[in-house]
Amino acid sequence: MAYDDKFFSELTRSVGLQIYVSAPARVAKVYGYKADIKPLFKVKKKDGSLVEHALVLGAHILKHVGTVNVGDVVHVNFTDRALDNLRNNQTFDPGFTRIHSMNDAVIVGVYQV
Repeated sequence: MAYDDKFFSELTRSVGLQIYVSAPARVAKVYGYKADIKPLFKVKKKDGSLVEHALVLGAHILKHVGTVNVGDVVHVNFTDRALDNLRNNQTFDPGFTRIHSMNDAVIVGVYQV
């Protein structure tokens, strides 16, 4: 039974590490109501080494956040489904099977650090 427990614990952790919910990030570029961001959490590879995430391009900035500047540390949520087809206030088909992806980032606030 111990092997089963270990297998399912590792499987759950492996799947969980691929689901993105929220993270702190640094703003690399701002254009209009979107920004390119760099998640601040590092990723541990199987060999134990740490690597940085690549830039996330085109993160939406919510209106209430206000001014976002290059270098700001922001808090980002990742939506349940793809945002590529979001237009105005219309319901839409996400069009992709992506779920909880870093590609669907939304800036929800700016840290005061």
